[in-house]
Amino acid sequence: MSTQDLYPFLLAEQATKPKYDEKDLIARFTRHLQKLCFTPPSQEDLQKVLDARTALKEECGVSDEQAAVGHPFPPLHASEILLRMRDEDRIARRARCLAHGKTVPVNPFADLRKEEAEKLKPIRAGLPAVMPGDEHWADEIAAALHDEMPWMGPATEHAWHALRRAARLGEPIVLRPVILNGPWGIGKSVWARRLAERLAMPSIEIDASKSAAGFALTGLERGWGSAQAGRPLEVILQRRLINPLCVVDELCKSGSATSGKGTRFSFSDALLSLLEPATARHWECPMYRLPFDMSRISWVLTSNQTATIEPAVLNRCQVIELPDVTADDLVRFARRQGGTMGLGEAAIDAVVDAILRGPKITHRRFSLRDALRLLERAETLQHKPILH
Repeated sequence: MSTQDLYPFLLAEQATKPKYDEKDLIARFTRHLQKLCFTPPSQEDLQKVLDARTALKEECGVSDEQAAVGHPFPPLHASEILLRMRDEDRIARRARCLAHGKTVPVNPFADLRKEEAEKLKPIRAGLPAVMPGDEHWADEIAAALHDEMPWMGPATEHAWHALRRAARLGEPIVLRPVILNGPWGIGKSVWARRLAERLAMPSIEIDASKSAAGFALTGLERGWGSAQAGRPLEVILQRRLINPLCVVDELCKSGSATSGKGTRFSFSDALLSLLEPATARHWECPMYRLPFDMSRISWVLTSNQTATIEPAVLNRCQVIELPDVTADDLVRFARRQGGTMGLGEAAIDAVVDAILRGPKITHRRFSLRDALRLLERAETLQHKPILH
């Protein structure tokens, strides 16, 4: 892949020579050095100055102004410190150098451990992206996905339009954040995984219902013993592709975690920093403490109800309502998937029979998870060795 196909990802490389105002720098450096040199006078020192002034006025008959010149108070504030001429010259030279851009480029890896720096150095020039084919290619992807899981039609249509747009513009594949809302067990996460597989896209799965889900999303801040980068960033670094697909399950059950110091960490807040385009384009990793462009991640979030989802998250996502899966849908899926798995007709018929009769026996609805478990069981039995 040529350099034209690389997209900026590690943004610390782009800000190594900042421009400053020379007068502002001189004022800032002067205040800083005055603070370093300032030592507040003690009450004893102040009393000595007052006694010396009183003695001078009584013995010599001078005025208050003349006595103050002869015995001035030590500086009461840092701003009263008078710098030496050589310090003023050094400040002026440094400010002039910075203001005109004559600085040594900042090393973005200076504060990282050796193994961390080695992981980031290969991406300094940028990262490639999963690119679309033409619009006919987008039609074929959507048709195959719909044929496999027709009850997920509204979600497939959302992906189809995104793929056609990327193909038309020649841009990396990126799906706008979407919340797939519907009954449990209809295959929302399975659909997202199938989509990633058909696009040859890296995929990340995060369970929002777990207490530490926020840390899995953004990572843990440097300084902790278990400091690490978030799953999305780690997958991007491992696969060297800038636009993975991230699946967040059970968004409606997300909560917050509390650190040992009592700091609360909300999953929704962590997610918003990556969903919001403005912050995602210049997102700072807590562990590396460097900015990355995370705006090309495709987000598929799943839920069973939207009432418990934070309004700010809902506002940044398109909500797609999905119907329940029917017995006919499960039968078609089982026959298709069974053929893909290499199951014989007898095994597939047994799975179909179990799908149709199962709800009456178990007194509950059958979901896609049940169909997948039956297929896996049939595959195990079909390849079970014959015991003599």
